[in-house]
Amino acid sequence: MPDAREIWLSASAPLANSIAVARHSGWPGALEQWCPYDDGVRTPVALTIAGSDPSGSSGLQADIPTVAAFGVHATSVLTLITAQNSLGIQQFHPLASELVAAQLESLLADMAPRATKTGLLYSAPVLDVVGAGAAALGALVVDPVMVNSAGRLIVEQQVVERYRSLCAHAAVITPNRREAELLVGSSDAFDDADAVVGAAEALRDLGAETVVVTGGRGTDTRAVDVVISQHAVDVVDIERVGDEIIRGTVCTFSAAILAALARGESPADAITAARGFVQMQLGAANRVIGSGRPGVPHVFARE
Repeated sequence: MPDAREIWLSASAPLANSIAVARHSGWPGALEQWCPYDDGVRTPVALTIAGSDPSGSSGLQADIPTVAAFGVHATSVLTLITAQNSLGIQQFHPLASELVAAQLESLLADMAPRATKTGLLYSAPVLDVVGAGAAALGALVVDPVMVNSAGRLIVEQQVVERYRSLCAHAAVITPNRREAELLVGSSDAFDDADAVVGAAEALRDLGAETVVVTGGRGTDTRAVDVVISQHAVDVVDIERVGDEIIRGTVCTFSAAILAALARGESPADAITAARGFVQMQLGAANRVIGSGRPGVPHVFARE
């Protein structure tokens, strides 16, 4: 009779594939030994604090299935309601910081997370709520969502300043290049790896344990991420999937980091596992979902 690990892996072939991708890229962790239930008694809990995307490619709707794919229980705090699809955002409604605080207090009173991820927080009062509760959030992953897909700022300047403060509590932060420019206060575009490394070092000096600056274009077929911790600098060259920006990529990446941290992995191993997971998911992004920009398909069917 197959053991629990064999049953889980046979039911989670896509995740097993992502493990293979991660191991092929040199990840030394032990993801292949994970099972969906921590010790048979208590399942690890992860928390995502983010906006809603009813189309399913980003926000809470991307975070929850990603976390679940790693065998972690996902809890959530909603910050923003949107009306959006693959063609764009038609309306949005930020929730009052008092309601965000009430959701967070309710969860922390009953389901303390091992790790927490922030997505679109949108307003300074909401960032203040998260910052005030940071000590109870476990390992914190900050995805500082501040710009749209065209690189235009979608939040007020005081939100940028609050994100700088939140970085001091973070195990991992995952800005794209434009968000890194905003966080370090640079008016110059980061067009080369050296500039990005310098920005990542400045963000690390704000207090973040590990900084991942995502989305740099190396060539037409390659992309460059910069990863900086207190001990190492790593410029990662990865294969670019397709010509379009795929909706939900960074949401999925940071959610996978969140899940791995909740499993007890180090930031370095969590980042590498998340990269393999996302690359596997992007391989299915040519599936037709909607009539606009493609999004990450959060489908984990048996193969």
